[in-house]
Amino acid sequence: MFLQLDRSHFSAPGEKLECFITWSVIISIIISCVALTLIIPYYGLKSLLVLSGVGCLFLLTRYPEIALGSLMVIGTFKGAPQLDNVPIDLTILLLLVLALSMWLEFWRGCAIAPPKEFIFYAPIVLMMLFSLIYTPNLDDGIEKAARFCIICGMAIIGPFIVLTDSGKLKRFFLTLLVAGLVASLLSIHMLGGRERLTTPGGDTIQLGHLTAVGIAVVWFGLMPGQRLIIRALLYACIGLLAVAMIGSGSRGPIVGLGAAFLISVWQRRRVGFTVAQLIFDFGALILAGVLLLPFVPFPAESLNYLARLASVENSGAFLGPRAGLMQLGWRLMLEHPLQGVGIGGFPVLYRGVGNWPHNIPLEIGSELGLLAALSFCCFLFLSVMTAFREFVTTSEGSRTNRNLMFCFIVIVTISMLNTGNLNDNRQLWTALSLPYLFRASRLEEAPS
Repeated sequence: MFLQLDRSHFSAPGEKLECFITWSVIISIIISCVALTLIIPYYGLKSLLVLSGVGCLFLLTRYPEIALGSLMVIGTFKGAPQLDNVPIDLTILLLLVLALSMWLEFWRGCAIAPPKEFIFYAPIVLMMLFSLIYTPNLDDGIEKAARFCIICGMAIIGPFIVLTDSGKLKRFFLTLLVAGLVASLLSIHMLGGRERLTTPGGDTIQLGHLTAVGIAVVWFGLMPGQRLIIRALLYACIGLLAVAMIGSGSRGPIVGLGAAFLISVWQRRRVGFTVAQLIFDFGALILAGVLLLPFVPFPAESLNYLARLASVENSGAFLGPRAGLMQLGWRLMLEHPLQGVGIGGFPVLYRGVGNWPHNIPLEIGSELGLLAALSFCCFLFLSVMTAFREFVTTSEGSRTNRNLMFCFIVIVTISMLNTGNLNDNRQLWTALSLPYLFRASRLEEAPS
């Protein structure tokens, strides 16, 4: 049976030792990523590969929050040519490590009870299983349902077992930041070319999403209240991430990041900004962008994609090929309102640019019916409202983590309306769980 969260988990101030451990972990991850992606392909250091792999496995077992964060982003790096000879699928490896870590955390009594709002997942899962009877492609349907129940299920339940104190939450978000920085570094060499910047796996949208989340982590979690010399280093991080984000041409992440920035201005006191720092930081970043970005050789295709943001009134120009995908998803949902076309059935009925509607509610509605789509929308609404309530009731001790939680859910919610599919949007499912984690800690801290 799940245990209740200790009152001090989210409110205890960070110690110097915890800060040292956190940054040691970050440096270790960066060194491992550089070794695996740059050194090994050129020098064939198999022994280094083995040592790095063993070290990473030990690190992930010791810090399951890093394993959870890595599960969110591993698909971004799996397509890299340097990882072609890895003997095991990295997603499966992370799932095994995370499952072991979660069992150990649960055995030590660190888990908390999931919220009653999780009942809204029941119609989605039940319709997935029921639709296997009539889905037009049984093999794809079984695979998609299994991936959701296992991988996304881990992303849904994981926060309640491995993110149960302030330090773990910070390391989780810092893992996402490191992933964005590494992906940016590995994509910079594409500047000056004709194609948009991509992740090592060749995905432009994932690069845009990772960099947007990375910028939000820096802005909401690391920037407020820092000295100018530290903020200057953070400006450089934002600059690197911004170049990769613009080069990817991804519009959804940019819109989500813009909304997060507006929130930081609207609720500057809760985020931790003073008026002077907010004006100075915005001014410094805008001035640096005006002076430096014109000299960055962005691919013309990236700028053309971003230019579609000015065509909001024209859905065909704004969404591009995804407009047809969304229209088909809407039509299939209305034609099959009770049961949908079956899990994994959308690609069978549409074989064009993509294999999903690039909109999570439409994907659920077209394949599983209106009931499952309505259940998801209700859960999404409750999660966003809970996140906002936790954000505006921030205590000083947990302000940073609550800021990161709220900007995270804002970005992934906006992004999932225009990109991704049910199983690739793993960050969405974790983001929807985090508000209830904070609510549980706040209720536990309240006097009886």
